[in-house]
Amino acid sequence: MKRIFLIITAILTLLLGGCQAKDETDISAYSDDIAKAQEISVVSADSSEVLETISSKDDIEHFIQTLDLKKWKFTTLPDNAAEIGSFRFAQEETIKYTQTDTDGELHTVATITLYDGSYIGFETGNLHMTFEVSEAAAEYLNGYFM
Repeated sequence: MKRIFLIITAILTLLLGGCQAKDETDISAYSDDIAKAQEISVVSADSSEVLETISSKDDIEHFIQTLDLKKWKFTTLPDNAAEIGSFRFAQEETIKYTQTDTDGELHTVATITLYDGSYIGFETGNLHMTFEVSEAAAEYLNGYFM
């Protein structure tokens, strides 16, 4: 009986210890996902008009590097924060088992909304998070709306 108890305890320890939850507040965990974007649309908060489209692989990589995701701090959005604009990340759907090619249509996979005061709203799927970003990243993103 003691032996069975030890075996069960060892199994539970391995199962529970090995199943550590991913920290959903760490944006850097999603950097690979947004780096797969084939297009980033810069959208005005005032008119919902697309002001610019970033589609060059080099420009997208530069954009993501400039965001400096490792410095983002999880926070709540202040009540008085005004939306400045957003960035919609789009890519083609993943080719599935029976497919040989995609339809060429781009689908939004994530959205970053810029607020005044160096705040960012990040949305992907059903996940919504708010971060405070570095002053340099906020200044870079603000440059798209001036």
